[in-house]
Amino acid sequence: MKQKRIYRMILPVAALLLAAACSDWTETESVENSVRKPWEQDPALWADYTAALRAYKQSEHYLSYARLNNSPAKATSEQDFMRCLPDSLDIVTLTNADNFSAYDAEDMATMREKGTRVLYQVDYAARKADFSTETALKAYLDGVIASVAANGLDGYSFTTDPLDAAATATIVATLSAARSDGQLLVFEGNPLSVAEADRAKLDFVVLDTEKAENTTEVQLLVLNATGYAGIAPEKLLLAAEIDAPLQDADRTEYAAVELMARCVVEYGPLAGFAAYNIAGDYYHADRNYSTIRKAIQTLNPSK
Repeated sequence: MKQKRIYRMILPVAALLLAAACSDWTETESVENSVRKPWEQDPALWADYTAALRAYKQSEHYLSYARLNNSPAKATSEQDFMRCLPDSLDIVTLTNADNFSAYDAEDMATMREKGTRVLYQVDYAARKADFSTETALKAYLDGVIASVAANGLDGYSFTTDPLDAAATATIVATLSAARSDGQLLVFEGNPLSVAEADRAKLDFVVLDTEKAENTTEVQLLVLNATGYAGIAPEKLLLAAEIDAPLQDADRTEYAAVELMARCVVEYGPLAGFAAYNIAGDYYHADRNYSTIRKAIQTLNPSK
């Protein structure tokens, strides 16, 4: 009986001591956590790295091009910012360039360091209803040109409606005339949508292969572009959706971007590849932008 009473006295005391100990364990403490960016950790090493990166992009190699939905209404993560794009990416076109933000302006310094060219996308195919008259279209293009100049962008990309030859002619004439030395004019779509006389004004054509289901379709589109449309192979890039599948001749399925990179060599050599919806590759099981990096490495293994 005495032993039971002792236990009854000890247990409440032990519970109180345990509760006090748990309280100490779970008490919130501030911990200093300072994230130092690569250029802050070793400025000299970063300068050497970016110099080598710029030299690579100025050398002869297969190009990598991507669309980025910059400055969305609500940013969700680093996937929405230029600064986190793969370093080896050659060209990025901003699909929300109309809303070029202070964050975009801040990231331009990093793009310059890495030698990545940044374009303003004029998506006429998706926004045709906004430009019901030629006057409205020209006013919009004047604003685009002013923004490119003010923000130090490297040129323009555009889409068009194949049935609207007049608008296409206006876009090409206006943007090619405004282009300064070193700036690019890139068309995304079927080159037959651009008048034959205007195709020579294009620096690159991103072929509309992103909806192709197999490499046979891709090959036919390439032959159409280089044959009927007369686009030089070294000016042609093949587009692929980042999360889409693509089948080879044996009906084996691959990631479209990965297989499209191989098509660049097999059906050319062509200029390179273009990745659409690039943000879909950011949260990758291996690392951010793993698919894009693999495609770039496939095309430029010794670079």
